[in-house]
Amino acid sequence: MIDWEVGDRSTDTLWQLLERLEQFNVRVYFSDRWEGYSELIPSNRLVQIKAQTHSIERNNGQMRQWFARFRRRTCVVSKSIEMVDLTVALFAYFHSFLGKRNLFSLFHLS
Repeated sequence: MIDWEVGDRSTDTLWQLLERLEQFNVRVYFSDRWEGYSELIPSNRLVQIKAQTHSIERNNGQMRQWFARFRRRTCVVSKSIEMVDLTVALFAYFHSFLGKRNLFSLFHLS
């Protein structure tokens, strides 16, 4: 996970993310077939194939499983953009960057 953007599934939300990703000099983007991607990402850098997005979908599924605020159709869905963004930041830091072992070590779990 390099970065994320909290928002609706619109080209405006995608544009905000793409602007921040410029600093990483991303060479290729893997995505599903949402047409907004092809509007904003050059075709020579965009691969729209489901087979290449399984790790992204796994991350999304794990976040929905671990954090009640990401579950759909429940009373615990967060309406606070700041809380959603902070939750994703914690997930990225501990799960993606440090790994689960380092997270567990903070609580003396193994």
